Amino acid sequence: MILPGKKRVRLYQEAFARSKARLEDGLNEEAGAALIPALLAAMVVLVVGLACGVKSFEAANPRLAYPAQLLVLEGDSEESNRSIWFSLSAPDQTIIVTTDDQKIFEWPLDPIKTLQSKGYLDFKEFLKVRRKLVIENLVLSMDREGIETKSGAVVAVDERLTYAHFKPVMLALAAAGIRSYGFETRSDGE
Repeated sequence: MILPGKKRVRLYQEAFARSKARLEDGLNEEAGAALIPALLAAMVVLVVGLACGVKSFEAANPRLAYPAQLLVLEGDSEESNRSIWFSLSAPDQTIIVTTDDQKIFEWPLDPIKTLQSKGYLDFKEFLKVRRKLVIENLVLSMDREGIETKSGAVVAVDERLTYAHFKPVMLALAAAGIRSYGFETRSDGE
């Protein structure tokens, strides 16, 4: 039902006056003051919920946990400097190698650029120096049987990498004189 003109205007004016009175009443100042902490609490709940969601997704998907995070423990071992271990992963169009002594080497996925990259050449040099150190320690410990077996390398490789990604690493191992190497795998989903 459409109201006649004067009655419609009068109803509009009364509604406007009621709204204006409510705004000037002071109730909205108190409501506005209570609204700010409520918004902050909602933001905190949202951020915490999002963080919990991301963490639960990471726990459900074990492939998100690369590159390998080293467990660093203080103390010396009888086997220190007697073996070579490193991880190999490719998060963003680059190969990243993390060693057991927390050195990181990085080079591009492109095979042509890899062999001339500074990161790859530094990695080759690292392997040569590290193998020399391992052999010196094994000779000084008079462990003749262990020189060939313990002077090898153990490589933890990301499951998504292919053989083509590992080729430059094989070339670096061969250049360092490391003939035996093995791959580390996870068991029981860990």
